[in-house]
This record gives sequence, C-alpha cells and structure tokens, in this order.
Amino acid sequence: MYLVDTNVMLAASAVQGLSNLAVRAMPQEIELREMVYEWLADFDQSDAHIVLDEEGLVRAEYERNMPFNQHQQEYGMQVLQSKLDKNLVEYVPIKSFEANGEHIAVLEPDQEALVTDREDRKWVACALAAKILFNQVPPIVYGAETDWFVAEEQLKGISLCFHRLLPDDWYTSRVAAG
Repeated sequence: MYLVDTNVMLAASAVQGLSNLAVRAMPQEIELREMVYEWLADFDQSDAHIVLDEEGLVRAEYERNMPFNQHQQEYGMQVLQSKLDKNLVEYVPIKSFEANGEHIAVLEPDQEALVTDREDRKWVACALAAKILFNQVPPIVYGAETDWFVAEEQLKGISLCFHRLLPDDWYTSRVAAG
C-alpha cells in the first residue's frame, strides 16, 4: 500500500512527450523525472495498492493538477485508472472541513503543527487512517517535495513513513537554498 503524492504523478507524466505538465512539473532535470517515472511505472505494473480517502480529496488534487490534455490522459491519471480498474485501491475514512472553497483534512492540533501546508494534511490523515484500518502505515511516496523532506523526521514521530524518489543531495541543496 502506498500514498502517492501528486508531485510524483506530475513528474512521471512530464516524461511523456505530449504532456501539458513538462513546463511546471518538478524536478526539471530529465534524468530525475525519469527516476520518478520508473518508480511509478513499476508501481503501476505491481499488485501494490494505492490509498485514497473516502472524501475524495486526494483524487480531486490529482484531477485538478492533471487535467485531460488535448492528446491523452496524463500518465499519472492513467496509473490511477489502472489501479481502479484492477481493484487495487484502498479507501480510508478521513474528516475534512471546507474553508474558502477548499476542502482540508482534519488532524489533531499537535499533528497540524507538524504539517504546515494545509494541502499536505490529507496525506497524513490518510496514513493515520490506514494505520487504524489496516494496522499498517503506507509510506508517503514523494519526489520533488521539500516540505516532506523537512518534516520527515518529526512526522516519523507520529508513526508515518516515507519513500523518497530523488537523491538526498537534491533535497538538501533545495532546503539550503531556502
């Protein structure tokens, strides 16, 4: 079981020549995008499950960031559809609230303090819900996301786990540059 951050879906999609995401997806380096693509392609071909929330926050983020382009569905959405078609999706219950038209996952106050990006709260809520529901914590898979890298050690303190797809020096150089 994996929670796949949207940045993974974007970077893997950007490898494809007809993608609309090539300009804005991170990382910009082709060889690093290809590393992310390889992981997602392997995940797609595996029997591993993807975790989504019953509220639809994760899927809504995917759809918002990877709209159908004029040529084809973005690769990240193809992988999601493949997992749905093969019944390799685990849905977990989370709570959310609406503020200024955006749906935000609810965390305990001490957990919220660890997750400063409100968009990232859904991933944490899903991981914690999976821990309760399945007695295991799916790793949050991320690519070009320094927020996870910075918060990783603290979030491990609440039983979260992560799978980084880029070399450590990519993250440390971005964090150091501020």
